[in-house]
Amino acid sequence: MHEVFLSYSRSDSTTVQALAAALAEKRLSVWLDKSGIEEGDAYDTQIEDAIAQTRVVIVVWSKNSTKSHWVRAEAAYALGKHKLLPISIDKSEPPLQFLHIQTIEFDSWQGGCEGAAFSRLMTALTRRLEAAAGAGDSAPIAHLAQVIPLAPTGQSSLIAATPEPRARAGRLHALLVAAGLRFAETDMEEQFRDYFHDRTYVIAQFGILLGLVTYAIYGVADMASNAGVNSTRFRFMVACPLMLIFYALSRRDYAKQHSQAFILVFGIVGSVCVYISVVLLGKETVFQVQNGNGTMNFMLTLGFLALLPLTVVNTFLLGALCSALHALIMFQAHVPFSTSWLNYLHISSMWTVACCIAYWREYLLRRSFAVTLS
Repeated sequence: MHEVFLSYSRSDSTTVQALAAALAEKRLSVWLDKSGIEEGDAYDTQIEDAIAQTRVVIVVWSKNSTKSHWVRAEAAYALGKHKLLPISIDKSEPPLQFLHIQTIEFDSWQGGCEGAAFSRLMTALTRRLEAAAGAGDSAPIAHLAQVIPLAPTGQSSLIAATPEPRARAGRLHALLVAAGLRFAETDMEEQFRDYFHDRTYVIAQFGILLGLVTYAIYGVADMASNAGVNSTRFRFMVACPLMLIFYALSRRDYAKQHSQAFILVFGIVGSVCVYISVVLLGKETVFQVQNGNGTMNFMLTLGFLALLPLTVVNTFLLGALCSALHALIMFQAHVPFSTSWLNYLHISSMWTVACCIAYWREYLLRRSFAVTLS
């Protein structure tokens, strides 16, 4: 069984031959259609057999290969077998069917085994080959250690890891896979992150804008009800500008590329703003924590959290922060638990609802993504 199948246009043979040589230097067996097909045999049948018996299919996208019927067909077949690993050698955009799949930019590669592009490719290949070994393939881990050199002493490595942490990580991974919150293949999981972002990021932008509008409305309500000066100033001079900054940043490429981290930071900042607002209102107005104002505000925050397109894990973490801030508010107001346990129950219930909504959203999106690969 070959480890790597190279799908490419004959017009790019020079680059592909150099890539095949570099992979061979890393002790990987490479299948090329020019050298692997026997004369007289059906082309499409041999291609299917070769892909079926290959662990990873590297599709070399270029202005030539994107126009090739055979390269598209090979890429589609590899995608269906969850073996596709695309690279682009001239910044060409992949065909529409493959736009949602993360492609390694290879235009800066100068040949050989050096360079950041080749390193990224080898890292992705190692993950794929390790996944194949873990799925019962015959490739031993010892062989994979020869593909990517182990890290120097004292540093971490993809291959060399202590058994106990790997066992714990393996159990957690298996649990998430069983719950429908993780794909078994690392590369497939990375592709899903792009899919999740493409279909939910606009909801995050709407949520940030809604946070800005909500703070503005409550600020106007403060002025209409002669609320405390400090709380009103905080809403208009701190909270609203922060929401506006987050909305502006949400349109930047960096925020889009790291959408989960960006949305999580926004949620943390928003929760802290709610905490400060409740403290100021408690000092200046009749809206006291003892009367349930703190609980009401954090219930609304948790309800807002359910709108944000975060993963289940991030929703749980942000909900934990909201619950902790609510408990801190209650503690600072000296509200005894014996008379306020129902408030904590309300918060826990809203936290649970937010997590359930996040779970079904992520679960259904994962099922939809899996259908696109079938």
